[in-house]
Amino acid sequence: MSAAVAGVVLLPCVLLALWVVIVFNARYRTCVQLENGANLGYEAVFDLSRPYLKPIAVPRLENGTPILRDMLWSIKITPTSIYGLSLEPIEERGYQFAWRNDVGLVLESDDPAEYERLVAEAGHANWDIEINNVGTQWLMNELAGRPDFEVRRCPTSLVTW
Repeated sequence: MSAAVAGVVLLPCVLLALWVVIVFNARYRTCVQLENGANLGYEAVFDLSRPYLKPIAVPRLENGTPILRDMLWSIKITPTSIYGLSLEPIEERGYQFAWRNDVGLVLESDDPAEYERLVAEAGHANWDIEINNVGTQWLMNELAGRPDFEVRRCPTSLVTW
């Protein structure tokens, strides 16, 4: 009798957990391919450090490695580069960064001259989007809805924290 009760209680729990894994897996393993060699995608399928286990969108390399793991704001994407501002505190404020495929990640605080050069060479950012400051999640959703951007399944870690 107790095995039947346990089965009745556990079966819905297992089915719910399986459904969550399937839904999260389908949604958070997608990315938007960018012309500069990177993509916008989720850091992981499940983020144990965030509410409801929802991951954040981050700029990533083709192999799924995040370029930055922090929540970004005022992200600018050009045909050659990604640059912007993070919301994560370093010395009680965010930090500015620039990334280009042939150079890698440059923080303004580490190399101001190289950062300024990369931003100056980057060119026009964010296509025809008229909003000046956008985060990666908003930009990823916007680009995923455009027909000229490829949305595909990307290598993504299962769990991060």
